[in-house]
Amino acid sequence: MNSRTEYVLDSTALIALVERETGHERVAELSEKSVISAVNLAETVHKLAQRGSPADGIQGSLANLRFAVEDWTEELAYRSTEFTQFTKSHGLSLGDRACLTLAKHLHATAVTSDRAWRRLPSLGVSVMLFR
Repeated sequence: MNSRTEYVLDSTALIALVERETGHERVAELSEKSVISAVNLAETVHKLAQRGSPADGIQGSLANLRFAVEDWTEELAYRSTEFTQFTKSHGLSLGDRACLTLAKHLHATAVTSDRAWRRLPSLGVSVMLFR
């Protein structure tokens, strides 16, 4: 993490940026002060491939963006269990829990388009909807 990290991007934010979806401008404004977890990067790559993007095209698109990728560590893996209780009640995926965990760890704001996150109890994590 660099000292300027203020935001942790969810895969929905990165996909919006790459595919120029609604709200991509807001994500672009945040990108220089943002990071993404390796888990969310993998989720993004998977979703873009499912949408038909070729692997080399995905890698090229992502390489041009201005954000850092944070390793998913053993410590973060264990810390992510704090959000497990919301998996069913709020539909949180592994990627969602990874983003929230990293945001909490870095004292940063999680950036997503998933409105269900607004209904989560705070748990010490700030959430920003980019659209």
